[in-house]
Amino acid sequence: MRDAATTTSGAWRIDDRTAVTFRDAAVAWSLAAHEVLAECASGYGHFVTVNELAERVQEMSGIRTDAPTRTWMDAILRKVARRCHNAGEPPLTALCVKQNHKVSDSYKYVLELAHLPVPADLEVHAAYARWQCYAAYGAEIPTDGGIPPLIPRNGGAPRRVTAAGPAPVAKPEPEARKAVCVNCFTELPANGVCYYC
Repeated sequence: MRDAATTTSGAWRIDDRTAVTFRDAAVAWSLAAHEVLAECASGYGHFVTVNELAERVQEMSGIRTDAPTRTWMDAILRKVARRCHNAGEPPLTALCVKQNHKVSDSYKYVLELAHLPVPADLEVHAAYARWQCYAAYGAEIPTDGGIPPLIPRNGGAPRRVTAAGPAPVAKPEPEARKAVCVNCFTELPANGVCYYC
């Protein structure tokens, strides 16, 4: 049985059962959530459900709550989305899905931060965002990984975005470096002779 101070706060430290304000708990949980999602992004096709993430952040932070997950995880995901946006990172919250393997409504906050309209198919947008996360965090992208994976709804391999989704952005091939003059640094003609020096 928790003491009265803990009961009023709704959150407490695991080690000594002392009360923690929800504000302080949310900060600790959002830091842990960013860490869990960044770790998740290092494996291509990996994702985590909201309930799994809620359990992990409580374990990592050492702060627990008996409040229903649905009442506080949106705020945590919004904090992570804001951190990613402000740091120029891809939106790690795309890796967190509901039990039905769809992104939650809180994912729309990623679009709000970027001043983008909500697309007709939020799942396709999230698939592209996940692909950005995998690429940014060093996941081994398959050779055909130009098409971002959708999360499978009932197990199995990740689904792929089809032509119905937005076309993948092709990265231009890097241009071959042209020879330059060692004295004036202008581009040399095909014969290799600088006409300025």
